[in-house]
Amino acid sequence: MTVSGNVVPLHQPRRDADQAAHGLPPKVLTEWTAWLRERIEPVWRPSEWDRDALLFSGDVDHAGTAVYQCDVAACDALTRTRRGMCATCEKTHRAGSLGLKEFKATYVPDRNRVISGERDDCRVTGCPRDSVLWGLCNAHGSLRHKDLQRDPDSELEAWIERQTPYGPSPACRVTGCRYDARATWGLCGIHQSRWKKATAASRGRRSAPTPAWLDRQAPFLNVHQFSLAPLHPVARLEMLYALQQRDGRSQKIDPVAVRQAVSHLADRVDSVAIAEAERLPSGTQANVDALLRETHRILRSAFDRFEGVDPTSRDVLDLSELGVKSLRGGTTQRPLGLDVRDIRQPWLRQILVTWIFETKPNTTEARRGLRVCEAASRALDARVGGGMNPAKLVFADMNAVVDTFRVLPKLDGGAMSSKQRGALLSFFFKILDYNRAAGHLDGMSASFARHSSHVIKAEEVDEDEAGKALPESVIAQLDDYVDLMGQGMTHGKMTPEQVQAMARAVYELLRDTGRRPYEIAELRTKCLEHADGEWLLIWDNRKGRRLNRRLELEHDTVETIRTWRAVRDTLDLPTGSEGFLFPPAGENGIIRHLVPEQISSMIRKWADSVPVLLSEEFDRNGDRVPFERSLIYPYAFRHSFCQRYADAGVRIEVLRELMDHKSMQTTQRYYKISHKRKREAVNVMRLHTVDRRGKSAPMASATAYEARSVAVPFGNCTEPSNVKAGGKACPIRFQCAACPFYRPDPSYLPVIEDHIRSLKADKEMAVMIEADEFVVRNLDDQITAFKGTVETLRKLMETMGQDERDEVEQASAVLRKVRAVQGNGSVSLPMPGFPGQRGGSTA
Repeated sequence: MTVSGNVVPLHQPRRDADQAAHGLPPKVLTEWTAWLRERIEPVWRPSEWDRDALLFSGDVDHAGTAVYQCDVAACDALTRTRRGMCATCEKTHRAGSLGLKEFKATYVPDRNRVISGERDDCRVTGCPRDSVLWGLCNAHGSLRHKDLQRDPDSELEAWIERQTPYGPSPACRVTGCRYDARATWGLCGIHQSRWKKATAASRGRRSAPTPAWLDRQAPFLNVHQFSLAPLHPVARLEMLYALQQRDGRSQKIDPVAVRQAVSHLADRVDSVAIAEAERLPSGTQANVDALLRETHRILRSAFDRFEGVDPTSRDVLDLSELGVKSLRGGTTQRPLGLDVRDIRQPWLRQILVTWIFETKPNTTEARRGLRVCEAASRALDARVGGGMNPAKLVFADMNAVVDTFRVLPKLDGGAMSSKQRGALLSFFFKILDYNRAAGHLDGMSASFARHSSHVIKAEEVDEDEAGKALPESVIAQLDDYVDLMGQGMTHGKMTPEQVQAMARAVYELLRDTGRRPYEIAELRTKCLEHADGEWLLIWDNRKGRRLNRRLELEHDTVETIRTWRAVRDTLDLPTGSEGFLFPPAGENGIIRHLVPEQISSMIRKWADSVPVLLSEEFDRNGDRVPFERSLIYPYAFRHSFCQRYADAGVRIEVLRELMDHKSMQTTQRYYKISHKRKREAVNVMRLHTVDRRGKSAPMASATAYEARSVAVPFGNCTEPSNVKAGGKACPIRFQCAACPFYRPDPSYLPVIEDHIRSLKADKEMAVMIEADEFVVRNLDDQITAFKGTVETLRKLMETMGQDERDEVEQASAVLRKVRAVQGNGSVSLPMPGFPGQRGGSTA
């Protein structure tokens, strides 16, 4: 619909509430049923649906039917659960002591006591009557029962051979009933009991069943069957139409759920389409409630189309009707509806609907589109005219919209990052630009458009932000409560003990390997490899499109995987998950392994269940304050893994390999040292600098230490011209151990030792190429001098008290980490900014 200055209201008249509550006029009802008949597929699932008997008999070979063969090898009964057992086998297994796999492989059901779901003739040769018990019809079954009373050891096969067939019995009068009539009114035993129950309140002799009663009776149904006969004639057509619509969207038909839904609707509604949602039954099984709600939604949408109402004009949009896709592909199967009532401007609502209808986004994108259009609507509503006429919008209106996005909060009211706000603003422009390019906004003012100034600038990073890594002390506390993992959670058919074992394995792998949650969820059963005496984890980095990566494992982590695999071997795994370490909760065959959302739920519930969790901070009374539990989530353990290695002094290039990052900058973002910690470390270390002869030469301030740290990678330099040049104007070419301006401290010990090894290698090369003696002598002198520096620093450490030594070692670790991250050996401590000052000087 092209937007113009005069907007036509989107809503068309609907029937009034009284008409909906008290039914429809006969003429409308007749037209409605005719409309349904025209759209119902006459030949639908011919092998399963009997349109004359209104009976559906599910086929185990049809992928769209939730009917399966019992998983017990010797059982031919049916069940509604994939890789499940029939009711009889399930009951027997619970009462026995066999393991699940052994039971399925060895148990042989007693077929003498199971009524088959299929229609078979009596086993007596020539007898056309239906088999009921022992494969015999009712008459021969009664004879066999008497025979067993006389002779308990009588063989069934020999007895059958001696019997004579009976003639055919009349069929039960209930359409579709497979049992023979055996009672006064031409009913089978089941329907005779039902008729007696229906007429129990009547006095005197019962009359024969009426045609109306017979018409609304379902035959005896097995687990793979349902009948629409109990419904009102209009509701029958409606239910059939809804089932065909679901079938067209590849949603499975569960005969048991449909049968229960029919039972709830039979005596309550004559037409599902005109019934109010509040009048539908609820509080039944979750899948039945869901089926009833969706059936009602499908039929209300269909009735709107029958009345000529545009489905895109409703206040709550049906996402499946608009073709919205699910996150897993295909049309969404769980359309919760998109409430567009808060978008006050009709043209804005229309461009959202048009974008959804024509581009077919997934459910997440559709709801994001709703959110950005609601934000734009609020901004325009506050303007003169409320933004109702798109032809009169001006540039200032667009500025107001952008300003709204600049301060947009999260859905829970919390602060949103500038990156997220910028993405939402871009999403709004995406919807607007699509409609303009498609010709749907020909009547809109050209001034209402994006300008180069309409951007949301990135916020400056707070240097004192602690990062996302969990402190090791918090992880140690979590380890003390690892037995609480998985408690109160369910996961498919797994027992509580199995769920706890899986949750514990997932947590320990997150903690010890630093892999992303989805990488843990997708681990294969053969994820361990032993090579060169070491155990390796095989995993896929799908984010970086690098598969079959290797990560060296500690022995405890290997045992974690082995312990879980031993538990996993006892599970009845869902179809398709055989090759994955952690199975999914469902059995739909689409999801074949654990998903990150389930891991998040595990960690969240566990973190909330830990009774006491303390942070590293203290209150004014000196007591440790509680740790913020919202900071405990799966991805935080990846940051903690990185921080753990960084704290141990691992070089950043090695850490990049451990994290499997392409860019060193990505690794640097994973661990942070706050401005406060750097300043404290510098204040400790500046008091322990020495000169080249080992005499104490403390720095006057943290700023002086920072400025002098930029000159050389293995110590501070105080030579003015070299400091000013950032270490690029050394007058003696970095022969620091011989320089009076050299000021090393204990934090430089590792790099000084590395420099000594480098000098030794240079000396060997000089000797090899027969360089002049003065070159070799100079290298020897440098090695000797730097060795003296190392010896001086170590003696300095030995003279310190234990508390002071611990303080210096902690400060050294912080400063070495800072230098590794910054990559140039310096310790950057940004100076505070002042109004009108663009940056501070370090000189």
